[in-house]
Amino acid sequence: MDYQAYLLRVIADELGLKPAEQIAQRPGMRAVYRLTIRYHDSRSYDSVATLSRYVADSPQLEVAYRGLFNRKPLTLPVGQEQFDAFAGVLLKLRFDHLPDQPNIPAHGVDLWMLERAAGGFAKSIILAPKLAQDVHADLIAAVHEHLPESAKDVWR
Repeated sequence: MDYQAYLLRVIADELGLKPAEQIAQRPGMRAVYRLTIRYHDSRSYDSVATLSRYVADSPQLEVAYRGLFNRKPLTLPVGQEQFDAFAGVLLKLRFDHLPDQPNIPAHGVDLWMLERAAGGFAKSIILAPKLAQDVHADLIAAVHEHLPESAKDVWR
């Protein structure tokens, strides 16, 4: 899993994005969720979607694509209900205690890294959406249901 984590983390690095746990430590930041997607066959642009919410502000979603828009993220509004629904599903699925998806092959599959950070806490899980089962499939379904903009394919 270390190699897969490296492949995913390098996407945010190349886009010049700060790590989710560093964003979470900003004053007034309530929570940060991040989805990094790597397409194994380059059929779509790799992306990093960061959902954040400051205490006094509405949530926002920033989506950056590797190779598009000169590394500038698109900023999309997210309703408080949408944010709360997504956060609630992760809480219900006990995201903070889940392991990475088991049996992910070393190559030939798309990879996702889903992260949650708040204060000094950070947790990430590596997923292969096409192979996900049980609770890992439920995580993927939660992303598609509550934050579809974060997992939108942008075809090359």
